[in-house]
Amino acid sequence: MPSKHPTEVLRALLDAVPAGIIVLDPGGRVRLWSHGAELLFGWTAEEILDRPLPPVFPLDLQLHHVEGRSVEWRIQRKDGVTIAVAVRIAPWRDAEGSPAGTLAVLDDITQRHRMEQQLQDLMQQEKAARSQAESERRFRDLLEAAPDAIIEVDRDGRIVLLNRVTEKMFGYPREQLLGQPVELLIPEDLRTIHHSHRGQYWSKPQTRTMGSGLSLFAKRKDGTRFPVEIGLSPVKSEDGFRVTAIIRDISERKQSDDRIHAIQEKYTRELAETNRELAARNREIERANRLKSEFLASMSHELRTPLHTIIGFSELLAEQLQGPLNEKQQRFIQHIHKDSLHLLELINDVLDLSKIEAGKSDLRYEPFDVSSAIEEVLSSIRPQGLAKSLHIETEVAVPTALEADRVRFKQILFNLLSNAVKFTPEGGTVRVEALVRDGFAEISVIDTGIGIPSEEHESVFDKFYQVGHTTKGVREGTGLGLAITKKLVEEHGGNIRLKSERGKGSRFTFTLPLDHAGEARA
Repeated sequence: MPSKHPTEVLRALLDAVPAGIIVLDPGGRVRLWSHGAELLFGWTAEEILDRPLPPVFPLDLQLHHVEGRSVEWRIQRKDGVTIAVAVRIAPWRDAEGSPAGTLAVLDDITQRHRMEQQLQDLMQQEKAARSQAESERRFRDLLEAAPDAIIEVDRDGRIVLLNRVTEKMFGYPREQLLGQPVELLIPEDLRTIHHSHRGQYWSKPQTRTMGSGLSLFAKRKDGTRFPVEIGLSPVKSEDGFRVTAIIRDISERKQSDDRIHAIQEKYTRELAETNRELAARNREIERANRLKSEFLASMSHELRTPLHTIIGFSELLAEQLQGPLNEKQQRFIQHIHKDSLHLLELINDVLDLSKIEAGKSDLRYEPFDVSSAIEEVLSSIRPQGLAKSLHIETEVAVPTALEADRVRFKQILFNLLSNAVKFTPEGGTVRVEALVRDGFAEISVIDTGIGIPSEEHESVFDKFYQVGHTTKGVREGTGLGLAITKKLVEEHGGNIRLKSERGKGSRFTFTLPLDHAGEARA
């Protein structure tokens, strides 16, 4: 028979626990709301999950003050009824020990509060009616009806009173407990420290929980020990005062706590193992990416050498120094030369990107005039624009010199202008604007081309991504131009952004700090 999935086991355990179990994330939103919590407070999981706790909960929870111990709160249920709950809170941490959330276990102790109040009333009645046998009988009846074990101890630590639940809980008949030291009900290894605590309590008697924040244990007649909660109350008597102890067996609650702790430890281990696997996979991915970059850089170098030879010899053949060529041969040579230059451009893009990703792209900063640099790039672009009858316009208002890598600046601008020309139909307009804003040079390349859909604005800067066909109806280039452009802009300390709509043209704007040294100091 197949075993249940761990999540199903966890869900079954949580549903079986009578206590309310709540998990909050660091932002205070509920990530777990158990079946016990639904029964306890009245809200269903659908009403609570992924939302902050209802305002009736005192949660900020004062987490830092109650973490690791039990406290009691009064909370109003969904139906308006106020109940008392005991709350135990523990941090939920991830594999690195960082806070990942908060686990809270809540028990309904309304009935216990009622019983404690009843017992307080009972002790007051006992004092007032000590001289009346009927009052003593009524007190005995109430004592025997209590759901918890109740014993009364005198100044010498001897048991002078007990109820029927005490006999049942510890396995002793009444006559074997009366007059015996209370240490009879305590495990041997805890008796010395209990004697010390009892002496301290006599020096300052008050109603309180015994051993607040500690794990308390009692011992049955057969020698078995079990966890308990003990409430202490001083009672005046003829010989001074005595102490009444209300003892509750919390074995079932402790087992539930242990199960929850075991589940938490199990999932913490599984999370740690998953994180280790992810870290190993990330290392493999990084290694593969590094090898890819090294391979591309190596291959680019290897391919450029024969390409330069092809380009050189095609140029020599075109000069016809070794003899005349017919018209067909000249056309062949032109095709070889043109496509070789195009292939070299593609290889240079791959090599540039590989260098940038490997951190080997050294920028050479120098002050230069932005207007002259823009004009140099436009002189290379205009022939392509004239071939498509494009209107190329400029508006440059950068009065100061820009401190950047001049070659890379021109490469950025050339990439953007090349795309603008490619994707702008004949008779359209390509425009370059440059201005100074907040210590940055802001350069924009605007076109009236085919535009880019909004859902692709982020993707256009990805490696090998191509938006669509050019105005010639074909795809051109490697799809690396904008990826290289973005990385070069960011290496300068600037940023690039896109504003475009399909059929309404595009506007690419990039910024570079005017003063590289000042930017570095900042």
